[in-house]
Amino acid sequence: MAEESVVYWVGAGIFGFASLMFAVLDSRRHNGEMVFGSNIFVSFITTISYVVMALELGTTVAENGQPIYWTRWLFYIASCSILTLDIAFLARKPAFKKVEVALFTGLTMFCGFLASIIVTVDRWWFFALSTAAYFGMLYRLFKRSGGESVNVTSILWFVLATWSLFPVVWVLAPTGVGVFTTLVEATLYGALDFTTKIAFGLYISTQHTIVE
Repeated sequence: MAEESVVYWVGAGIFGFASLMFAVLDSRRHNGEMVFGSNIFVSFITTISYVVMALELGTTVAENGQPIYWTRWLFYIASCSILTLDIAFLARKPAFKKVEVALFTGLTMFCGFLASIIVTVDRWWFFALSTAAYFGMLYRLFKRSGGESVNVTSILWFVLATWSLFPVVWVLAPTGVGVFTTLVEATLYGALDFTTKIAFGLYISTQHTIVE
């Protein structure tokens, strides 16, 4: 078993527990009624992603011989699109802008998948396209118009600060220039996933007055 598989199994356990935790929190918030909120789906999707990586079901080999677990980006298409839709909802974006946010997020992650599964120099084309889609998502989230909430500024800056670390890890990992080993990459992505999904989800769940 590869060293990074331990990290992935730990991640699967953490996100599996988070799925149950968010289910309990949502149930209590709705007086015992079983309600499946977005945080449950985000955590459950991420649990599946980590199990797939732990089982090494989708890998390729980088130019430096390190394994690349490209499946994470396919699961990010779903989980991260849900997260940005949540943020767009909190910001009271109009329906068409929510769709734009979700599409930009999905394109960011899909191009990230292509950049990860392609191990030749051509991968940088898709990294650039992913970056362009990411900037489009940020532009749509940060740009305000009449009727939108102004109470989500801290959340938007949190997204900018934490989500922008994902491409940094990609560049330094075997997917990019190979400064990091796959084990270091798995650990860093795990920490970022925990911060942007579980910690962020808990924060949102406890902020009942964020949207007034």
